[in-house]
Amino acid sequence: MKNFIHYIEYLLLRFFLALIRCFPLRFLYFLSNITYFILFEVIRYRRKITQHNLRICFPTKDEYWIEATAHKFYHHLSDILLESLKGFSLSREELLKRFKLSNPDIFCEIEKKYSKIIIASAHYGNWEWGALLIPSLLKYQTYGIYKPLSNKYIDRYLKTHRALWGMHLVSVTQTGFMFRNSNERQAFFFLSDQYPGNRKKALQFEFMGLPTLWLGGLEKYARHFQLPVYYFGIRRVSRGKYEVFAEPIAENPQQLDKGEIINKYVRILEKEVEQCPSNWLWSHRRWKNLVERTNLFQSTGGHS
Repeated sequence: MKNFIHYIEYLLLRFFLALIRCFPLRFLYFLSNITYFILFEVIRYRRKITQHNLRICFPTKDEYWIEATAHKFYHHLSDILLESLKGFSLSREELLKRFKLSNPDIFCEIEKKYSKIIIASAHYGNWEWGALLIPSLLKYQTYGIYKPLSNKYIDRYLKTHRALWGMHLVSVTQTGFMFRNSNERQAFFFLSDQYPGNRKKALQFEFMGLPTLWLGGLEKYARHFQLPVYYFGIRRVSRGKYEVFAEPIAENPQQLDKGEIINKYVRILEKEVEQCPSNWLWSHRRWKNLVERTNLFQSTGGHS
């Protein structure tokens, strides 16, 4: 029964993507306005989580600012949803027209200096289009580390589609094997701002004034295989238009102290979020560890 439901979900996705293919982006932004209203006003999708995250990250801001930023975020999220679906039918040329390189010299320098690199990015701007674009920006065999979906039909379709663009998705459980078993020019793409599944292996650094847990794989593999790490950022310029920039995090990772690679990544991301808060993914429970810690503190009568 579960397999049948998953197959129906897959067919619905393919039907919806075929429908989206027929519409120009201008019309999709009209649909995005409707999507925003449904997410924010009707089903109130993770609205309390979003507002709570904004309050604890910007404690000096008043409720008017929190509400206004939440509105902007849900408009942004709706655009990302529709743009991501439209991305399945955009050509490489069409997508490239929608991105501008803010520092193209660094991209050329990376290709000349390194045969393999690690790319660190985040759920900021349009990360879905960014993942599609990376193989077109750099002349590397590109691999994206991801957690497989429970729906095997949709998972297989996404992997196949991404591979057509040059982005090969690799399950997080196969990350080590991937690093060890190739001699070609490679770029490894990490979205490293998710909440860690295994908190015992996570690293903790302050982010937006809060103690925050971070995935450690980015640093682990950079050190073990002595690979340079670059941050790739995506900034929204206008609807459907983005700017991409690259910034070095660790050109010689083995020379840095433990945790410094992740800390540098966090500082770059923090600066981006502070500049334009609405473009980051606020609807995730990014600070679950703080909630759990508070609950433990209260349950023990103030002794943690």
